[in-house]
Amino acid sequence: MNTYKINSILVPIDFSSVATNALNTAIAICKRQLATLTLIHVVENTYVLYPPEAGSALGAILPEMVKHANEGLSKLAKKIRLEHDIVVNHIVQSGNPADEICRWALHKETDLIVLGTHGASGLREFFLGSNAYRVVKNSPCPVMTIPGSGQWLDFRKILFPIRMVSNALDKYDVVRPILRRNGSSLLVAGIVKKNDSAGLIEMKTLVDTVQNKIIEDDVTCKSEVHFCENVAQQVLAIANNAKPDLIVITATLDASIRDFFLGPYTQDIVNHAAFPVLSIRPQQTKHTVGALQGLLQGYSVNQEAYI
Repeated sequence: MNTYKINSILVPIDFSSVATNALNTAIAICKRQLATLTLIHVVENTYVLYPPEAGSALGAILPEMVKHANEGLSKLAKKIRLEHDIVVNHIVQSGNPADEICRWALHKETDLIVLGTHGASGLREFFLGSNAYRVVKNSPCPVMTIPGSGQWLDFRKILFPIRMVSNALDKYDVVRPILRRNGSSLLVAGIVKKNDSAGLIEMKTLVDTVQNKIIEDDVTCKSEVHFCENVAQQVLAIANNAKPDLIVITATLDASIRDFFLGPYTQDIVNHAAFPVLSIRPQQTKHTVGALQGLLQGYSVNQEAYI
């Protein structure tokens, strides 16, 4: 059985309390996994804030913003090194935050992104949740999203929902080091379409497979199967009842399975979960890897800020 190694963790920092909360989680993981921590800040150079006629002004403002952010990250990185005795790097980029985070993660072969999220609803949900979801959707590595409220420094109780998608169990290999280093218990929740008896049989097989996999990991495991019409809502309901320290989901595009998983499953959970969510995409195809590598075209790295 494979074990996914977490050697490097990337944390986006915007100097907000939400980002600081996610950073605390990442530091705790780094100490357990003996991983390197990288802080990234993205200066958004959008023309929504600066109209075309202000081009020259933008040219003068951007370097100052990058300098200010780099000074702030440098102080933060030094503080973390002194207090926690871990290896910390930092980088400042300009551009679209989600794109730059994914580019850097690919460029440095990052193993995990830990990202703070804001709770949102209604129209605000699109603006606040879109960046986090875009990172989850395009990231070359697993992404852990941390709600702004609450603090999670270890993961004793993990919710492991399974739905009928391809490579549904790939995520177990990724979560194995977290299970081993936390003495965690696992709640395996199979999610089946309402009145789908054939799906129930397949799901029981998948659940049994997970239980067999964890025997060698000495992990306490409980399993259950749920019938539902909306998977995201069901997973959130299970989480609200079980109150896990972490929800582990397979992040997939929902368009191909709209007959059952109505609505954006991954985005709904990332935006609305009151608990950390580890989103793991199935094994990447050549097409996906090619698209990610395309992000690196014209990608410039501020080497002076990477210390």
